[in-house]
This record gives sequence, C-alpha cells and structure tokens, in this order.
Amino acid sequence: MYIETTRHNFYSYLRQMGEIVPGIVADDDYVWMFDPYRPFTAMSEVDMFILGITEQCNLRCKYCCYSGDYPSNRTHSNRIMSKDDVEEIYDFIDEMTSIRPLHISFYGGEPMTQYELVQYAITNAEERWNKDVLFSVTTNGTLLSEERIDWLIAHDVKLEISIDGTATFHDRYRVDHTGNGSFLRTYKALACIATRHPDYSKLQLLMTLSSIDDLPLITEEWNRDAILKHLAPSHITSIAPNFAKGVNKKEYKILKDQYLRLLEIYEHHQDWAVLKAYFDNCIAYWKDRPIVDAGKSVPMSTCMPLNTKLFIDANKQIAVCEKISDHYRIGNIENGIDWGEANLHVQTYYNKRVQRCSQCPAIRVCDLCLTAIEFNNEQWDVLCHNERVYAQLYMLLFCEMAERGMIA
Repeated sequence: MYIETTRHNFYSYLRQMGEIVPGIVADDDYVWMFDPYRPFTAMSEVDMFILGITEQCNLRCKYCCYSGDYPSNRTHSNRIMSKDDVEEIYDFIDEMTSIRPLHISFYGGEPMTQYELVQYAITNAEERWNKDVLFSVTTNGTLLSEERIDWLIAHDVKLEISIDGTATFHDRYRVDHTGNGSFLRTYKALACIATRHPDYSKLQLLMTLSSIDDLPLITEEWNRDAILKHLAPSHITSIAPNFAKGVNKKEYKILKDQYLRLLEIYEHHQDWAVLKAYFDNCIAYWKDRPIVDAGKSVPMSTCMPLNTKLFIDANKQIAVCEKISDHYRIGNIENGIDWGEANLHVQTYYNKRVQRCSQCPAIRVCDLCLTAIEFNNEQWDVLCHNERVYAQLYMLLFCEMAERGMIA
C-alpha cells in the first residue's frame, strides 16, 4: 500500500514490519499466516461490565441502532432491570472475575430515565466492592439536572455525553418523540458541569458525524461558544453502516480531495478543538503503531477470549459488547457464559478472516471486529473495500501532517 502526498513524495507501508518507507515498494507477495483457532472456556481479562439497565429512551435519534431501521437490533421498549436483577448481575460479576478495580458502566436506552435505579446500583456496588469499582454512564445529557450532576460527580462517575456538534447539526438527528431537537437540554448539562465542577476531569463527549462536510462549520461554531470551546470530543464516529438502507463503496480519490481540503482548514486553525480531535482520531494508529516484525504466524485479532468487557442487556442476556447485533448473545446471568455459543461466533469470524485477509495490506489497521459476523459475503466485500480505502486515506493524512510539521 502506498500514497502520494501533495508535495509529490511517495511513501509505502510494509505490512510485515509496520514500517512506512520512502518510495513505492512492492509488498504484495507478503501473505499473513494465522495461528490455528483454539477453543476457549474462560475470559480471564474481563474487568468491565456494561449494564443496559433500560430499553427506554426519551429521544428518538434518527440514526439510532435501536430506531427500527436496523433489522438485526431491538427497538425501544419499556423494559428495565429491577433491583433484584442488579443484585443477581453483581453476583455473576463476583463469580466471573477477580480483577480489581472493576468498571461498571450504565447504558441504555437512556440510563437517566431510571436515575433512581442507577443510584441504587452505584451505592450497592460501593458497599460490595468498596473502592475497587469505577463507574461510568453513557447518556444523552438531557435529563442531567444540577442535583443529579452533583450526586454523580460526588460518586466519581465518568459522564460520557453524546453531543453531535452545535445546535444546527445536533438537532438534525438527535430529536425527541415530537421531533424537537435536544441540543439546548444537553448544552445546559455541559454548562452546569463547567460552572459547578470546573475541576471535574472525567467528562467525555461522544460525537456522531453524519458528514465530514459539516466539520468546518461545526468546529468554527464550537470554537466561538464560551462553554464548548474549552471541551474537546473524546470520540468522533460515523453513523453505523445500515445495509437495509444501502452502503456504498467509497472512492479514494473523492475522499482524498475532501480530507485534504479539511486538512488545509485545520492547518490554519490547529487550536480548533473539534478538528484537532477528529484528525487525532484519524492518525492515532499510524502515529502510535508498533513497528515490529509480525513473524511467520500471528494470532487472529478477535474480541474473545481476550476481551476486557461484557455487555449485559435488560433481559440479563450476555453479549461480548454493546455494539454487537442483538441476535448474537453468548449466555445469560442465570446460566453464565455458553462457551459453545461463544466459540461458534469466534470461529465463524476467524474462518471469514482467514479466507479474506491473508493478503490484505490493511489488516493491521482494520476496524472490522466480531460485530461483523452478522454480515454476508457481499456486505463484507463492501466493508473490506472501505476499510482499505480509509487505511490508505489515513496513512496519507499522517504523512501529510508529518511533512507539514503538524505532528509533535
């Protein structure tokens, strides 16, 4: 895989070593060899448990994976966990892992629709595990009153708040049942945190971006806002691919032109928090990649059995993470992990990767994970193509930024 920068310098990526070298170097003869699949009956690294305490949500975000537009996922419902469910889950956690500190994360739906249950779960965990437990809440922020913010921060809870830019862009998709935007309610929570808890360091902002074309205006408006300009998104992601609505193959040349225009803006405004966060995300792997000989055989990169988290939904069903399709569960709280089912998922994924990835130049930077087991071969063709395009694009950005002196 190689790129050409705007200064007409060529660089090649050598997949075996992870090196980037000057010039065009043929690397097509290198073939990845994967270690044989080995069944597992334990996940010894798990220390984080994400609790989907409710399927209720006070918003109806248009791109939500629970909106009904994603055939493999549930839709919103009134299902919630009970206090007894929380106790049962905590018993399971005690049996599942001895790693400390634990990390308990509250997820939904919108967990703040069940604020009292979140309080109960936190105080119960504190009594059970003392200081050996950390907490986080993934929330849209609209139900965070001053009192709730004060209580959560007093209990050292990390707040992960979704905000999709400034009002114009946030309210395009993040609406309530009546179609009204939610920006002002989320913004009010952020303003409260900034003024009442200026030293609070556990706030993370999660931004979903519908189009990179929106980024210049988002980041310019963000930088003019008295509250937002001091905050940087921790994660900026795209809308999840939905094959029910169609997913197109990306074209490198079109994306290259788009991203280079965006980079020109960033080069002149490197203090703009949103653009900085976005480009940091783009080049994170390239900047921090391991440069080491992969050897003749490498382990297959899969979530299980070396995953560090598990998701438990409102039905007390267990999944490897919160992003995987609702059709793929690997057990339940009553009976524990179904190792046969867990191995079936991983082996299906392993076989697919061995078949498709042995000569792929982007395998070390590929974001496809176990969540892709729901897709058929034609859909994998699209996803794989796009992964290769973005790998080449982000390599270009890394080299461009390095040549322009934009990387420390």
